[in-house]
Amino acid sequence: MIFSLLKLIIRITTFLFSIGLLISYFSSYVSPTSIWYIQLFGLAYPLLLVGTIVLTILNFLIRRKFIFSLFILLAGFFTHVKYFGISTNKASSKTIGSIDEQLTLMSFNVKLFDVYQLVEPALENSKLAFKNFLKENQVDVISFQEYAEDPTNNLIISPEAIKEHGGYDYHVSNLTLEANRLKVGQAIFSKYPIIASGTIDNSEANFPSLFADIVKDKDTIRVYNFHLQSIRFQKDEYSLFDLTIESKKDYTQRITGLLKKLKKAYPSRTHQVERIIAHALTSPYTTILMGDLNDPPTSYAYAQIEAHFSDAFQVGSFNATRTYAGKVPAGRIDYIFYDNQLVPLSFKTYKEKVLSDHYPIQASFALLNKEQSKIK
Repeated sequence: MIFSLLKLIIRITTFLFSIGLLISYFSSYVSPTSIWYIQLFGLAYPLLLVGTIVLTILNFLIRRKFIFSLFILLAGFFTHVKYFGISTNKASSKTIGSIDEQLTLMSFNVKLFDVYQLVEPALENSKLAFKNFLKENQVDVISFQEYAEDPTNNLIISPEAIKEHGGYDYHVSNLTLEANRLKVGQAIFSKYPIIASGTIDNSEANFPSLFADIVKDKDTIRVYNFHLQSIRFQKDEYSLFDLTIESKKDYTQRITGLLKKLKKAYPSRTHQVERIIAHALTSPYTTILMGDLNDPPTSYAYAQIEAHFSDAFQVGSFNATRTYAGKVPAGRIDYIFYDNQLVPLSFKTYKEKVLSDHYPIQASFALLNKEQSKIK
């Protein structure tokens, strides 16, 4: 009797997890402007995947019936690839022979350089920590999200210090006044000349996307730096994931508040990413897009970019990573995308030391000559 009940529970649970996983696959194809809550299944994809795998194994051991859940797992192959670094575009020996130049870039949401000292574990000297990181991990181009400038605040590393420690000679930024003399926005620093720059007009965005045209030898590369609509978590939402945080609202009120914020954020990101893509597709140069998407690889926003540009994460060994360092299980939400005039050589997520609520990500590319890029 008990064993029969256990099998029934496992069967029902397996069915629910499998259906949830199947729905999560569609989050990349259904626009949040029409059905926003499909994105919640995409957000829950890691949990649904692990649950379905475990339950499939249990079904095999107990009931010897596992075809349905196994089929669901196999049906999501291309979704699984987005979460695990499976290279589909490695440089061949023929391609390597055609390389003209190489370029290394980094994207880093610095959370205002920890000016409010919220990073855990706490940084003894955040300004020195950022200086050391930039000096030890120099790249050709670095894009900052939630970048900050305030000459009166000793906790914030200055643009001059960033150039000195990172080896940069050029930079552009797009800043708005946050409070007092604190200016917040996005910035791109480069070791090579920036011949043009601009922003993408988007009234819905907290920080309009920034782009810069960078010249390296005989190549010009357009680099986009984006930061899509944040959910803007407050104490009430954080308390759902951290029991040490107190909230005066009950559980239902906090869940309801979180869902309202998600309902607002998803369509906003859709509109923002559509404008970014439309602008990027008009670029006359080799193009790279990087920044904080605030959405996982199963999201509609990610799928819209990936339809035109490749994800640099999908090079290297089979692995999974997360770029959000906070307590909310957001997973991988920071990206570097590239066009067909580039071949990815490496990708790295810096997790050695927490400097922000995001981990920095880095990618290296081979710049192909024009003839090779046409046949690639």
